[in-house]
Amino acid sequence: MRASLAPRPCSQTTTNARSQPSRGALQVVGAATKAKKNRDLERLRELASAEETFLVAGFNYKGLTVKDMITFRRALPEGSHIMVAKNTLLRKALEGTAFEPLSECSTGMNAWVFVDENVAPTMKAVKALTKVWNKAGKEVAFTGACMDGQFIAANKIEPLENLPTKIDLITKIAVGIKQVPTKLARGTKGNANKLGYAAKAIAEGKSDLIQA
Repeated sequence: MRASLAPRPCSQTTTNARSQPSRGALQVVGAATKAKKNRDLERLRELASAEETFLVAGFNYKGLTVKDMITFRRALPEGSHIMVAKNTLLRKALEGTAFEPLSECSTGMNAWVFVDENVAPTMKAVKALTKVWNKAGKEVAFTGACMDGQFIAANKIEPLENLPTKIDLITKIAVGIKQVPTKLARGTKGNANKLGYAAKAIAEGKSDLIQA
């Protein structure tokens, strides 16, 4: 009689055991994931609390490839940063900051753009990329922004393309109130929010200072 070719039960048990990750391996993966979340949270908090950060915006990047995201990063002016992070981490990072209202748009696939005083160049750079991607069938767009504690809806972001730099803004305000620009600059140093309302008014064309 020929011997059976069917594997013995003990062999099956050994094979199945090897195909499943061990408990120790799962613990290592879990620890690595937690460590990354902590790093991301720390970085988000660092960017949100930086004196240079003037505005934070959400950008729906669904459909973009890794190559697209590299292009995105390279297109941003110096002083602007983009970071992909979970919405829950973003909300946690912004708690207690002037940018907390941005949590209003923290749904979907968002990348977060942190911008210094060069808001206009950043908005224009992103707008140019968005047009290219939209033509390619990638429905990406800003989901909202926050400046000076004020949430800015997606359909209200375009005027930010006219926003002066902080130095230009200080000069315009100084001329408007007949104050020495350097003195005004010292008074607002380290607190971009003091210029927020004036900046927003100028961007929307509601201030005569834009003519100064």
